[in-house]
Amino acid sequence: MANSSRATSSKPLGIKGNYLAVALIVMAVLYNAVLAILGARGIPLSYSSVAAVEIVITFACLALSLSTGFSNHDVMPLALLWFIGTLALIASISLDTIYIGSIRNFALIAVFGMLGHRMNINFIRKAFFIASVVTLVVLIWEISSVESYASFFSPAHYYEMTRGTAVNEFDDSGLSIGTIAFEGRFSLGIFSGRRTSSIFLEQVSINSYAIVCMVFLNGMWSKLSLKEKALQMVTIVLIITSNNARMGALMCIVMPIGYLVFPWLNRNLILAVPFLIIGLIFSLSGYIENAMGDDITGRLGVTYRLLNRFDLADFFVGNPLKVGRTFDSGYSFIIASIGLFGGLAYLLFLAYYPRHETEDQRRGSWSLAVYILVWLTVGGTATFSIKTAALLWSFIGCLSKTPETTIENQA
Repeated sequence: MANSSRATSSKPLGIKGNYLAVALIVMAVLYNAVLAILGARGIPLSYSSVAAVEIVITFACLALSLSTGFSNHDVMPLALLWFIGTLALIASISLDTIYIGSIRNFALIAVFGMLGHRMNINFIRKAFFIASVVTLVVLIWEISSVESYASFFSPAHYYEMTRGTAVNEFDDSGLSIGTIAFEGRFSLGIFSGRRTSSIFLEQVSINSYAIVCMVFLNGMWSKLSLKEKALQMVTIVLIITSNNARMGALMCIVMPIGYLVFPWLNRNLILAVPFLIIGLIFSLSGYIENAMGDDITGRLGVTYRLLNRFDLADFFVGNPLKVGRTFDSGYSFIIASIGLFGGLAYLLFLAYYPRHETEDQRRGSWSLAVYILVWLTVGGTATFSIKTAALLWSFIGCLSKTPETTIENQA
């Protein structure tokens, strides 16, 4: 069996390759912040600038992965990407429009999963350590002097140049408009003022990053040093309390419980999770069908109404023309961007791509599934952001090695 495992495993990256992989992953996390610094100093930027950097990072990761050869473990992520690409082509032809957003989203999953599978787990730990140190330092700076933080990064100007996000004429803070804390929004009551963003420059990705760190802790807790655990935990707590992150706060309850429970759960149960969530949404239709606002009831109401408006063709292959209306409803975003068949393929991938042989693998893979499938109740695009997907999927790819390969790579 051991020889068979080695025969189907990709050749691991060498020391130089691992350092290059860490550099690419950290670059994926930080590049928006770097571009924002340039933009704040008068360098002209546009959406194409962001897209170009992301394309370079993605193809560099793919080239680094394939430089070690092809393995059986690459089949599933590449098959998922091929299937999503086929659906995107069908939707583009049937609607006479070009839509490549879904291909980009799943290319990140495939490429970083393949890269992580070739990396030494200790270098994945380095990537998380570097990313969290930078995030924490900038977050403390933002909390202690938001004016100098806004002047240095100028997030509002950056998103205006690169995403076309209009700057609020009544807000001269220089911060992203989504960081405004309004009356009635969820708050832990610890920090007042604007929601924090740190190196992510907006309020959603930093919330997602905190949860990715929880996934990492669940899958690696027994192997991390005290310094690594302390760094990740301090970063998570400060993000959630200063960002008033609802999903992050919820996951702070769910993930520690999951650490104890996940090793005992059958991976097939993952397949039931989204159906239970959507079933619950429709069972509450009488209460949420007219619900509005930026709270859990309002988001569930949006999901209910959008799913009701999809026609049969939308469910089969998606409808790129409706994607722009679904950013506050993850399950609607999945249907609009890749259709029901694409959504089912993604669900199967979440359940069966990660290995479930060891307790750490089961904790990590279940934490991944819970994060993705629960997040989709309130948002669609954050889990596909390269700022967090690079770390998440490289970790899952690395964690999904056979136990024998993992031990060899740690030696």
